[in-house]
Amino acid sequence: MYVPECVASHLGAWACEPSRLRAAVQAAKDRLLPMRQSVQRVEGGVSFQTAPEGVAIVGLDGVMMKGPSKFDGTVSTAMVRRTLRQLAGDDQVRAILLRVFSPGGYVDGTADLAADVAAVAERKPIEAFIEDMGASAAYWVACQAEKVWANATALVGSIGTYQVLWDQSKQFEAEGIRVHVISTGALKGAGEPGTEITPDVLEYETRLVKDLNAHFLAGVRKGRGMTPKQVEAVATGEVWIAAKAKELGLVDGISTMDAVLERLAARGSKGSTARPRRALAAYRVQRA
Repeated sequence: MYVPECVASHLGAWACEPSRLRAAVQAAKDRLLPMRQSVQRVEGGVSFQTAPEGVAIVGLDGVMMKGPSKFDGTVSTAMVRRTLRQLAGDDQVRAILLRVFSPGGYVDGTADLAADVAAVAERKPIEAFIEDMGASAAYWVACQAEKVWANATALVGSIGTYQVLWDQSKQFEAEGIRVHVISTGALKGAGEPGTEITPDVLEYETRLVKDLNAHFLAGVRKGRGMTPKQVEAVATGEVWIAAKAKELGLVDGISTMDAVLERLAARGSKGSTARPRRALAAYRVQRA
């Protein structure tokens, strides 16, 4: 199976709506996914603009990766973090709208971005608007905002984490290839192409996925003020249309982005004196 080097560098545990991820990987395999002109172009910053009344709109668009990618259709969580921190410290910015259009993405970097959204909320108003899709890791981030809104046709949810293991041992055997992994531990090197995915390997990888997912569920519980039972009810991996997502407590309401901007502008004009001005630590973007 051909996997481009850039895609391979991001393999691991995912918090992403599966059908969208499969489509993106297949496009990369078929060399149909357009490449950006340069990684430097991505490092120039995540798309954002300042609307009237000092409301900054920050886009979380595409499959989420920790570092910059040369493929279009992806967004760097590290770059979104840097942008949010810059805006949080800008006195000209009175409020922030996080506009989300993403199926989620790689687990690495997501918890850090979610924590930054929650920290920004302690300094100035920040709300999230889900435009058509806010799933998995993207929802993890969005639900840390003070309010979460969605347009009527938005798909929301896909709360869960997964990883895919390929057992190609029979294929290699049929081709006369034997793979020997020389390692210092029973599970070191587990899952190398051509090796058998044993019950021990499956148990090990399942434990890792569950441990990572526990952080996701804790984020949703804290961000939405849910009980463990309420979180369990929505942590099925399903996505829901906006109206059902509102019933389940995943979003605060159905709206247009213009209406959300108007409300945020009104909030920003009144200031946010109720929030302690906690300083955000200095942050340096790390490459994945």
